[in-house]
Amino acid sequence: MRILLTGATGYIGLHLVREFLEAGHELTALVRSPDKLGPFVGPDLRVVQADLEQGARVAEALEGQEACVHAALIWGEPGTELRDTAAAAKLFAAAGSAGVSRCLFLSSAAVHRPFAGEMSEDDCLSTTDVYGATKAAGELFLRVACAEHRMAGVVVRPGPVVGPPAFAGGSFRSDNRVAAMVTAAREGRPIDVVRGEGRQFTAVTTLARVVRLLVSAHDPWPTYVCVDREILTWEQIAALAVEVTGSRSAVNVVEPAVAAPAPRFRTARLEALLGGPAPARDALRAHLAHLAASR
Repeated sequence: MRILLTGATGYIGLHLVREFLEAGHELTALVRSPDKLGPFVGPDLRVVQADLEQGARVAEALEGQEACVHAALIWGEPGTELRDTAAAAKLFAAAGSAGVSRCLFLSSAAVHRPFAGEMSEDDCLSTTDVYGATKAAGELFLRVACAEHRMAGVVVRPGPVVGPPAFAGGSFRSDNRVAAMVTAAREGRPIDVVRGEGRQFTAVTTLARVVRLLVSAHDPWPTYVCVDREILTWEQIAALAVEVTGSRSAVNVVEPAVAAPAPRFRTARLEALLGGPAPARDALRAHLAHLAASR
């Protein structure tokens, strides 16, 4: 399949590049800095150097593509967040105009904030932060483009993504709280956590596999939350951070102000696609080890 990928040089994007190339797809990477592609530069990968806001270049790159995967994030100074939404809207419209048959958007589980109870893809969105709002708006613009151009659209909402970079020296990104725990452990400072609080994480290699499956899946659902069914508590994560750094930091566990079950995403739809659960514990350990080695 002929696929255009945005954000190909990012942390997630590089894992997507590997997944698509190993699966034998004809991949076009829309990038600003080709040198960041590392070992993936070669005859199997077509590289188009362009900015997402260069409409003519983007439209040209979309010609002849069967699928478009939007994994890029334009996030600059505070107050410029709408650039990301505008770029996504224009990309989806251009994909529809170019005759692309399927468009995938890497959104975020943040569109469900504030997290509460059991959550699923069918929930109405009422996000409470700018990042979540930006992603939710991008999802809406995808639906508009699909309706106007009769294009199939699929949204993937990962949680905090964990795992090592795609290659040594490749792009890497971490949840701020996870990174802060590793920093505290390296410095021997105590780590404070609230008992029972945690998150469902997403292994970066699982996310890449999910996207690869969805570019060609027959009659997919319009939206997939992509997280491990298991909740990893911040207490567990802090203990892992202490372990991988060889630290003597204490993990201080305090009781919550109000006792309540941790919010949880249902994962049945994802697991039906994958044929089983999407564990992230090993990826989290590797993620922590990478942070420990690089700081």
